[in-house]
Amino acid sequence: MLVRKALLTDAANVCDLVNALAPDGTLIHRSFAEVCENIRDFTVALSDGGVFLGCGALHFYGPHLCEVRSIAVMPAAKSHGAGSRILAALIAEAEEHGIQSVCLFTRIPDYFFKFGFRIVEDKTELPDKIFKDCQSCPRLHRCDEVAMVRGRIPRVSILGPREEAEQLVRISG
Repeated sequence: MLVRKALLTDAANVCDLVNALAPDGTLIHRSFAEVCENIRDFTVALSDGGVFLGCGALHFYGPHLCEVRSIAVMPAAKSHGAGSRILAALIAEAEEHGIQSVCLFTRIPDYFFKFGFRIVEDKTELPDKIFKDCQSCPRLHRCDEVAMVRGRIPRVSILGPREEAEQLVRISG
């Protein structure tokens, strides 16, 4: 199995896989243009024969925080280590950039514990994520995801003050 940074030629596979998991709310629907625009955030796994197995993205908020997004594996590749290898590569990329805090939002927190993630009880402790992404999420008022972080929770916010993040979370219920 090969795990590498995604290329623009991977965009169709990434888009198809992410959107296959959007109808049930596992992932958020992304347009092909949006995937192309953000393809450099993605890492992909390929079989030894070059078959696309899965993807994941690392989104940077600043030098203090990044987020693992869109971790997905093709149904036929589940339980073969592709997801774990992608996640390990994304964590290594965050470390390479010197980022000490990696967050994610998920419905399956148990999977991420073995990678050193822990639950963040109060989502407002991640104001950059809330300020930038949550307010435009289609599930804003019915979020059922668990916030998790690996490393320390950042003491700074560059996209919006903590007070605004707290207000957004209160509004969303």
